[in-house]
Formats: sequence, C-alpha cells, structure tokens
Amino acid sequence: MWFASIMLYLTLGQKLPALSNNLAICLTLWICGICFSSLYMQSATYRDSDLTDASVLIRNVYLILSIAAIPELINFVKVVLVCGTSGNLAWDLRLAAIGEGSGFNKPFGGWFVVVWQATLLLEILFFEKKKWWRLAIIAVIFFCFGVVTMSKITFSSMFIFACTILFFKKKITLKHLGIGASCLFFLFFLIQAARAAVEVSNVGGNSFFLNYIVSNLTAFDSLHPCSAEHFGENTFRFVYAVFYDLGLSDIKPINTLLKWVIKPIPTNTYTAMYPFYVDFGIIGLIIFPIIMGCTYGWIYKKADKGNNFYILVYATMVNMLIMQYAADLFFTCFFGNVKLILLLIIPFLEKKYNFLSFNKKTVQQYD
Repeated sequence: MWFASIMLYLTLGQKLPALSNNLAICLTLWICGICFSSLYMQSATYRDSDLTDASVLIRNVYLILSIAAIPELINFVKVVLVCGTSGNLAWDLRLAAIGEGSGFNKPFGGWFVVVWQATLLLEILFFEKKKWWRLAIIAVIFFCFGVVTMSKITFSSMFIFACTILFFKKKITLKHLGIGASCLFFLFFLIQAARAAVEVSNVGGNSFFLNYIVSNLTAFDSLHPCSAEHFGENTFRFVYAVFYDLGLSDIKPINTLLKWVIKPIPTNTYTAMYPFYVDFGIIGLIIFPIIMGCTYGWIYKKADKGNNFYILVYATMVNMLIMQYAADLFFTCFFGNVKLILLLIIPFLEKKYNFLSFNKKTVQQYD
C-alpha cells in the first residue's frame, strides 16, 4: 500500500511539493517496525487453539439482531430527509453519518454496526450453499448501511473481509481479486459522484487518487512532532474517553475526525503514523509499529494454522493494514475493535464449553 501510494504521488503529483526527508525517515521506521516484528512473531511456535467451530445458536441470535436493527437505517434516512439542507441527499447522508450539519446530534452508529460486522464475518466464514440466504441477508444489510452513510470504507471493509477469509480457505484467485477490486473502485466513483452531485464521467480518476491516497502523504509533512496538548492524547484516546466518562478527568477525548489541512490538497487524514508522531515524535514511530507488528504476526500465525476464530480476527486486521496509508484504525478505534472481537469469540466459546445448554445429567434429573 505504501509503495502504491508513493508511486501514485510520483505519477500524479507533479504539481505537489516534494515529500520531505523527514517523511522518508518516519515511513522507513514505520514499515520496518511492523514488518520485522511481524515476521519475528510468525517464526515463533504457539500452542494450537481449538476455536474452530462456532455455535449456530449464537449465529442465529446475531442474524436476528441484525435484522431487528434495520429500522435504525430507516429512521436515520427519515431524519436526514427532514434535517438535510444542502439539497443533495447523498451529501446530507454523509454529513449526518459523521455528525455534522444542522439537526444531526451525533454520528450514525451504535451496537448494531458492530453486530452487523460480526454477523457478516461469521456468515462469510461458515457459508453453506443450502443456506445461502443467511449470507445474502447480512450482505444486503451491510451494503445498505454503506449506501445510507455514503461510506467508501464500509464497502472496502466488506470486500477485505471476504477476500481475507477466502484467502485462508483457498477459495479465491487473482482473477476474482481483480474483478472484485474493479467493481469496488467503480462503486467508489459512484459514491463520489453522488456526494458531489456530478456526472460519473466528470469524477476524474486522477483527482480521486490524489484526494484519497496521495494527499495523506503531503498532509503528514504539515505535522509537528510531540505537538499534542496532553500526554498520548491521540494514541491513548480510549483511556481518556474512559476517564472522562467516569468523571475522573475533565480532559475531553479528541475527536476522531481530525482538523482539515487545506494546502496543498484539502484532507483530514494524515496516515496511520499521525497519533504516534504527534504524541511522541520519532520515538513513537519506533515503539508502536513494533507493538502492532507483533500483534499482526501472532494473529496471522494462528490464522494460518486454520483456526477459524483467528481467521476472522485477522480479517479485521487486514482492513487496518490496508487503511494505514490513510489513518490509524488500531488504537484510534480500540474500543470498537475490542467489541468486535468479543462478539466474534462468543459463538466459538459457546460451542467449545456449551455454556448455554443443559448437560445430560441435569436433563435426566428433570425427567
């Protein structure tokens, strides 16, 4: 991803300022930290885990909850139709999804989004031709969620989840990947055109890549190391959020939607290096990539052994890896990641320990 980002900069960014040596140093530390620590963890040996099968009962509960949350989507659209003021429904939907614009009190999201993610992952992994409708239901719901929020990352996550799981199951080829990626990019252009209320043919490919891939590199060059107001406020945002909600601190957690930089390209994403560089400078880009790389390597090794639970967890981490060119999803979305992992492990634990079922002795006593 970093190679592709730099190559796009070299081919499309002729009018942009040259990237600084500081960015080259930071990026080298970042990539080396993640790669070498990940490879080291993959070389280690681990005890095999038996979290390979998931409870059908819990999967059914997740699917029912997913369907029951559909009114949330409908109510969201109703609010946007009433409160939207731009005259462009697609743009109003996007503003509402990120909590901006008149009449929108908070970003669209909640427990049901995490349930949708967990259900989608589980149904892709345990897909059966005879029960194809299970995957179809959650796929349609998740697709509608992406349309309603005008969110490209929702569709990319859906694509990455599927590709990663199918990769471990050895059911995907480069041909499938190429066709899927082409459809995904076309969908991105449709969303971009809808947001800007222009014809699809007028959405230039160059401007699209400049805005969403190349701009992050130039935006990083505008940052100052160790410029955070409070210690680790970006990296440890989840800690500040807990302390603030419990009344133990009066320091508000930072907004996950960062401030915009206008020049040379308007953007509010600064690559995944942002929180660590702004909080701790170069030291942050030495320590935290190693922590993340160790986590990625450990999960990958578990998944590579065919452990289904870790395959699902790694599918979520591939999304973080690919999106690192834009923003950090590892620490910034820490609570969301923990919630998703907890939802994913519950059906495997129920299947392993059978804690929702009566054992035979108990049944015999009642008889």
